[in-house]
Amino acid sequence: MEQRRMDYHLHTYHSMDGRQSVDDLCRTMAARGVEEICLTEHIEPGHPDDNADIPPVWPVYMEEIRQAREKYPRLTIRAGVEIGDNPLLRPQIKKDLAALDLDFHLLSLHLVNGVDPYYSDLYFGGKTRDQAYREYAEAKAESILDWEDFDSVAHIGYAAKFSIYTGPERALIYDDAPDVFDEILRHIIRLGKCLEVNTSGYASTGDTFAHSTIIKRYIELGGENFTFGSDSHAVDRNYADIERAKDMVRALGGKYQASFDRRKMTLWRI
Repeated sequence: MEQRRMDYHLHTYHSMDGRQSVDDLCRTMAARGVEEICLTEHIEPGHPDDNADIPPVWPVYMEEIRQAREKYPRLTIRAGVEIGDNPLLRPQIKKDLAALDLDFHLLSLHLVNGVDPYYSDLYFGGKTRDQAYREYAEAKAESILDWEDFDSVAHIGYAAKFSIYTGPERALIYDDAPDVFDEILRHIIRLGKCLEVNTSGYASTGDTFAHSTIIKRYIELGGENFTFGSDSHAVDRNYADIERAKDMVRALGGKYQASFDRRKMTLWRI
């Protein structure tokens, strides 16, 4: 089983917060020796920020990917989506996704009881650290446990990215909600899905999302399959820290990273 340089969490102008074109993304990835990428553009149904609830224009998105595949034949380019789950609209989200012919579904959650932790004063205000992180973990569990049609679970610990806490208290770790995380991880394992290792956490918490303590527990419970993503929105972060994260997961005993073609998983050595 071979190794492979892959990044499976990426955004372009097809996401509301993307700051690079598809061509910018592919050009820099090819130059950095990356072999496979998956674009995971946002959908955020019902997000209270009007600028967030703007999905890609799917025919345009797919056409740009088709053109990029012709221009960069040595780079495998997959079409995916980052699902901004919303329990109030979940049945419609699932119905809309079923109509799309994509390679990869990345299950995400940015709303915790209707509030995005991106707005840190609003989310963390009036709560202790334990309350804020427990509320996030429980909302993440509610989301994941109600889904089966996904391929990987995105950035567990998202709330910590915008936390008002600093230093060692900032990262959301396994011990913050061990019972909840066990429920999440067992569900992922039971369905044969993947846990994402998102390297954007290094900048804010000094660790990945999910945190290495959660990754360690996933492996202890029998979890083997991972996707790795930089969560890049601009050229400077394309493939950032992926090899660093792979080294960490490998040291913990992680085995496989996954790629996807029309939702079919292929495993590679980490």
